[in-house]
Amino acid sequence: MRLAIAKITKPHGIKGEVRANVLLDAPELFCRVKEAYLAGRRVKIRARIAGDAAILSIEGVLTRDDAELLRGQTLEVDRRDAENLKKGEFFISDLVGMTAFAGEKAIGKISEVIKNPRSADIFVIEGEREIMLPFLKKLNARADLNARTIVFDEIAFSEAAVYED
Repeated sequence: MRLAIAKITKPHGIKGEVRANVLLDAPELFCRVKEAYLAGRRVKIRARIAGDAAILSIEGVLTRDDAELLRGQTLEVDRRDAENLKKGEFFISDLVGMTAFAGEKAIGKISEVIKNPRSADIFVIEGEREIMLPFLKKLNARADLNARTIVFDEIAFSEAAVYED
């Protein structure tokens, strides 16, 4: 099984580099990655952090036109190569697709987790209505990876949830 570690957003410069959103809580860990999967193919990469993003050199990507073709693609690593997590930590790819509950009420499925380097990450939950939920400690989130569920404190959820119309 593979884990998404970055999403390519656009070309960077004229030598085939790309800019990517890092999908890790500690972006500096991304610079340790030397190989990743891109469209199912293992490639060598070099990365440097630039603000809240990464600039990547990818094996075989030599021109801006090559880099443009990668826009929107995701870099992945094998789960066995990933850092070990502490209790209560989760990989984003494990959370996406989980059924979310506010207390005992099912509210939808997590469709996306938006990384926010300056504040809390945002859960996007698709249900009767789209909900955006900042991942705050007060939500007391309890995830069950086997059951594919995540339960939030009902009161904290009602205070933090933003409904999209």
